[in-house]
Amino acid sequence: MIIHQNPPIMNLEFIPLKQTKRGKPTILFSKTGLISLSKTAAEEIGLTKETRIELARDADRSEDWYLVKYRPGVDAGVPFRQKDNGLCLNASSWTHAFLDQFSEGRKSLSVLIATQPEDNSLGGKAEIFAILTKSLR
Repeated sequence: MIIHQNPPIMNLEFIPLKQTKRGKPTILFSKTGLISLSKTAAEEIGLTKETRIELARDADRSEDWYLVKYRPGVDAGVPFRQKDNGLCLNASSWTHAFLDQFSEGRKSLSVLIATQPEDNSLGGKAEIFAILTKSLR
């Protein structure tokens, strides 16, 4: 006599596929010091290789980071280099500060970036775009 047992009930947890950021406005921070903006980000924010930028962090909320895009003629920030699929620059102090805060040991991080500027414009000298660090979670 063969007794058939029902298989044990499984408690499955489905792991969602990581959404690709292809075609989305992103900024990539690499351990090598390279910061790259996707072609989509560059186009939607209006960045060119002549554009000068800086990165900033909110002094009161350190998880809030921003890309500061200076208006032409403002002598501040650093320019980009043209890359096949966007713009890039080398700034190891910025990448290391960002990765130290968010990377959890990874060698690079790609983060969504807002394409509409914040209300603050540094007295008309710049446009400020939020780096969407909450998209990392």
